[in-house]
Amino acid sequence: MHEELLEALRNPFVFVYVSMLLSWYVVSGTQLGDAVEMELKAYRLQQYDLVGTPHGSRASKVLYEAVSLDGNTLRRCVVVGWRELLGRDLQTLFDQAVGGVIIIIPADLDALSPAHRANFASLERSLLALDTHMAVYVTRMKPELHALIKDVSLFSQKASSAVHQLVNAIAANTFQFSSSPSVSNHLIVPSAANVMARLWAADRSSPVIVLVAHYDTHSAVPALSTGSDSNGSGIATLIELLAIFSTFYSNATTKPKYNMIFLLTAGGKFNYQGSRQWIEDHIEKQIEENVEMVICLDTLGKGNGLIMHVSKMPSETAPAGRMFARLKTATPPNRTVDITSKKINLNAETLAWEHERYSIRRLPAFTLSRLTTHTDPIRTSLLDSPKQLDLKALEANVRTISEAILAHIFELPSTHCAYDYNVSTCSILAKRGVEPARLAYWVKRFGSMPRPIAGDSQALVADLAETFAMYANGRASVEPVSVVDISLYGALEDRLTAHRVKPAVFELLLAACIALYLSAVYLCALNVHSLVESVLAKLKKV
Repeated sequence: MHEELLEALRNPFVFVYVSMLLSWYVVSGTQLGDAVEMELKAYRLQQYDLVGTPHGSRASKVLYEAVSLDGNTLRRCVVVGWRELLGRDLQTLFDQAVGGVIIIIPADLDALSPAHRANFASLERSLLALDTHMAVYVTRMKPELHALIKDVSLFSQKASSAVHQLVNAIAANTFQFSSSPSVSNHLIVPSAANVMARLWAADRSSPVIVLVAHYDTHSAVPALSTGSDSNGSGIATLIELLAIFSTFYSNATTKPKYNMIFLLTAGGKFNYQGSRQWIEDHIEKQIEENVEMVICLDTLGKGNGLIMHVSKMPSETAPAGRMFARLKTATPPNRTVDITSKKINLNAETLAWEHERYSIRRLPAFTLSRLTTHTDPIRTSLLDSPKQLDLKALEANVRTISEAILAHIFELPSTHCAYDYNVSTCSILAKRGVEPARLAYWVKRFGSMPRPIAGDSQALVADLAETFAMYANGRASVEPVSVVDISLYGALEDRLTAHRVKPAVFELLLAACIALYLSAVYLCALNVHSLVESVLAKLKKV
């Protein structure tokens, strides 16, 4: 039996097998804590190229250890609350060798105080201007994150002594974040489309009034931007106007002498791509040859009145001038209406207002909005949520606009009107002409969900077309929009997985220990034959 044992030990495969088995046990032992601790639904920072200029985050993959903002961020994933970024130069901060950033924002932005809302809006502007090659994600706070943030902060803190710091660097537990392998920020071609409905006059060659509102949303984090006011209120206003006017066009005795087009456009946040496409398809090809006026609707869900934005101050006899006079007549005493002009800046990266697309083609056009300037940050803000809307103000704006348009298309005389509960006594609309419940439904249905152009908008477009068809004799058209001068990228959102792991230094130390262990096994293997033979010789003597 001794000879058999000796013969077995002389076989080199025995030592290889034993060494590999022991190595596997050691390595497996280090992975016992490598379990999924948490999954985060995270939303990526914007990424697009406009006329060749890159904007936002250029990466989507994350596979880094988590650290706090003040820790060693070299090739790490920084987990940071949004308040910690206030007052910092994000471009300089993110240009450092950081692997990725996860920004934690409140679960309910509507609960922020006015001061915190102002701070958050400031951070949004910084994120909108950011251009970085690393992955930047935003996630909402949830209870499980508190413990993770605490552990990450403890790992990132500097110890009181060098020895303690060394021990922490080797033996402490930390988290590693990883993104989904199936999600990629590849270049995409958006399935953008315009939705159009018509109300025909008895004479189809009659003048045309076009009512326009863009339906997409955008912010620093596109997958989170509901854009309830900009431009969910514009969508709701346009559909409500279609519902109101359809009652007049459905009766031959009340049918106006104007054709009306209701147009929901795509890509409004990216230089009004939908309006550009419609002009190319309908104006340049002379399908629509008798457009008298284009009225664009943008951000109407709050405030005490309306502002008419034009590219050039109109004369009193021009279509925009006559419509402004109608708006003043239809505006109740407790609300205001004003007009402001801004020249079109063709050298700007994007146009300011949607009506400028039509004004460039010499079509009489203007935008109705509650905003005084196109640079108002609410147009691209996460803070633009359904709870921030004032439905009574929206209803008042819809009533004023509908009264003014009806007075124009029916050519009513301009007379001074009294008001009873803010409803004009010379109104041709009943007090319930604008239905608050129906208007609120449009806001909830179309203005309470993110609508990024880079997302899948097919279901939304189908829903909008179906709604249009309800009030346009079952007819609504969907027209594809080609995106020009802009490149869009995918990976709007992802699921980030947090694993509890040992630091990378621990893995290096472990590798060194395994190397020493294998070296010892190798040395033993070289001398084991003589050692075993001497032991067996001694045993035989005994």
